[in-house]
Amino acid sequence: MLIKTCYIVKKCSKSLRLVLLQNRQKFVAYTIVKRYTSSLDLPRSATLLQNDNRATVVLLGTVHFSKQSVEDVSQIVKVLQPNAILVELCRQRVSLLELDDKKFLEDAKNFDAKKMQQAVKGQNVVPGMLHAMLLKTYADIAKELGVAPGGEFRRAYQEMKRIPGCHLFLGDRPIQITIARAFQSLSIYELGQVLYHLTSANPKPLDKAQLEKYKDKDFVQAQFEEIIRDVPAFRKIFHVFVDERDKCLAYSIQECVRSVPEGDGRVLAVVGMGHVDGIMKYYGKMNQEDIVPLLL
Repeated sequence: MLIKTCYIVKKCSKSLRLVLLQNRQKFVAYTIVKRYTSSLDLPRSATLLQNDNRATVVLLGTVHFSKQSVEDVSQIVKVLQPNAILVELCRQRVSLLELDDKKFLEDAKNFDAKKMQQAVKGQNVVPGMLHAMLLKTYADIAKELGVAPGGEFRRAYQEMKRIPGCHLFLGDRPIQITIARAFQSLSIYELGQVLYHLTSANPKPLDKAQLEKYKDKDFVQAQFEEIIRDVPAFRKIFHVFVDERDKCLAYSIQECVRSVPEGDGRVLAVVGMGHVDGIMKYYGKMNQEDIVPLLL
């Protein structure tokens, strides 16, 4: 079983890369009408999600391996001085905030059968296999680009600690729930399609110039359409990994806003670009009863 798992994990496809790079962002112009009119200088990848008497909420879309996304976090923190920062992480991935970049890059060069076995341990075979694939894909991208994942979240965490009274919130659904729901959504035939695609695809190497393409909405949409055309079952997986989590993240931001002082709430939400459109669609509309079924 370990040998078969290692073989499958070794051949990850661009489908996983597309999800990991968080790649469906819509650049939306923003209009500031409140007290920050003259001082909020937001990067192009940021959207003013809310700006009223209750709170000011800035949504930053990032590419998880982009150094520019890391700097965008600091730029927004400087002008917004938030009293709450929400990141697209769950408790199962909170260790990413304390990740040693150099050590991760060294480990990525030696992502071997033992590490894959540890990733699968304690999980059912198929979800464990996908989890191992995700980790392997992270390691491969890190090796290609020389950048550890989640730098924007670590920068957000570091900035939070410098601001008196600022709090950090984890806004994402637990990764194990997402993986389990993704496979539960597939029929046996669709599962076979997905596994065959993951094991037979041979993604091209990334470079830093190519990475910036994932900030282009049309480029990313074309990538999604190509994958779904080749393997229609990926539409269900993308629904679980993207749309369902959009709802969870939107609800988490709503709850975060409720926790800050009314009239002086300043919230920064840092998420992958692939979630920006969905969060904008669902923000302010999610209730607890909408989220509970997504956690089962």
